[in-house]
Amino acid sequence: MKLLYLFLALSFYGYSQSPYGDWYANIKAANLPLVFHIQKDGKKPVITVDSPKQKAFDIPAEILLSKGNQIKVVMKNIGVVYEGTYYDDSISGVFVQGAMQEDMTFYPEKQKEKVLKRPQEPQEPFAYDIEEIKFFNAVDSIYLAGTFTKPRTDKPFPAVVLVSGSGPQNRDEEIMGHKPFWVLADYLTTLGYGVLRYDDRGTHQSEGKFGGSTTFDFANDAEAAVHYLMKHEEVNPDQIVVMGHSEGGMIANILGARIEHLSGIVSLAGTSIRGDSILNLQTALISKTQTDNEVELTISKQFNEEIFKTIIASENIKQMKKELAKISKKWMKVMVKKKLIDKKDKKGFTATLIKQMCGIWMYEFIKYSPADDIKKIGCHVLVLIGSKDIQVPSKENIKGYQNLLPKNEKTQIITEIKGLNHLFQKCKTCTISEYAELEETFSMDALEEIRDFLRVIWK
Repeated sequence: MKLLYLFLALSFYGYSQSPYGDWYANIKAANLPLVFHIQKDGKKPVITVDSPKQKAFDIPAEILLSKGNQIKVVMKNIGVVYEGTYYDDSISGVFVQGAMQEDMTFYPEKQKEKVLKRPQEPQEPFAYDIEEIKFFNAVDSIYLAGTFTKPRTDKPFPAVVLVSGSGPQNRDEEIMGHKPFWVLADYLTTLGYGVLRYDDRGTHQSEGKFGGSTTFDFANDAEAAVHYLMKHEEVNPDQIVVMGHSEGGMIANILGARIEHLSGIVSLAGTSIRGDSILNLQTALISKTQTDNEVELTISKQFNEEIFKTIIASENIKQMKKELAKISKKWMKVMVKKKLIDKKDKKGFTATLIKQMCGIWMYEFIKYSPADDIKKIGCHVLVLIGSKDIQVPSKENIKGYQNLLPKNEKTQIITEIKGLNHLFQKCKTCTISEYAELEETFSMDALEEIRDFLRVIWK
């Protein structure tokens, strides 16, 4: 599979009779079964998708069948694109969701799930109380559903709000068979801290709409969680920390600048540089893990840089679409000449690019610079980034925090943890596909850094 940029997957080609019926596959990286139900509505193909393990059925999706037995399935609400070729006995192609992509083949029969070892996943009995709660975001008039784990004490206790990374996440930030927020909540509550984790808006049990929301909308959700804890009779309102992972780290920055009496923030692989810069670094590093074709890597880099530069310069999405169409036309010629794409791909190339780059979340993310918020953070700060992180590279982002955080009397700890990836696992190949293969969910090295920081600010 040729990787041209992070958000675009190319198709495989072949020949078949009919794509209609039920098709079964497993997302290997997440160990999740996936089912396509493809039917005819008159002459038009229609599709629904099931994710049985997540108890999600009849997920709406769009399907396109084209010459050469090509199939394309798009699930806009969760940012999934699947492209491939259908045969009599299978559908073979590429599954893409955000930074995750993998070859995936669907079959007419169910596939066996691989049993994953997750030794850190908490097991009963628990030495703390667990409360299922809902809190209200008054800005958007929605209720968010979550879990509040509480130490068994009569005294008001400190509390932490966990904020997930990009993409629709449940309260455990479940990803690739891991539940890092469940591990964090268990660890921190055992230490005597309350922990609130919640489903993203429009996801699982939370109200609202995920698609069409921006980082600032998600920040409003997290702020609502903070205010819920500030009013909670068991919580010390002066001892509340926002702890965010990846995009959640950006949200921690925003709330650290916005909420006057916040005790502290913890940024776990959060960014300190503008969206276009982080995506340029990210796509370059991920590309190198998936191809050693120097021509392809060079063209991919130049293509991405021009896309992001255009988005930064644009005044609105409408203008940006026109400019991206021009860029697409120019680079298609180069890619066809270098045999990186087939002429048959040209028609869908521009449409895919515009669809994936012109959503409101992506537009705002690319243009947003965390610098403005980091300069205004008035609480205690802990920044942790793994040295092997290829999604939020440590060097550039640590430097950003060091240069931007205001000089004051607050505790400010910025640490690169050796040998850890974006999920804070000790890694070997340190690729995204390895996340699911590793048994460790969250390194004790990182957990102990968090523990020590909270003990210092809440001594």
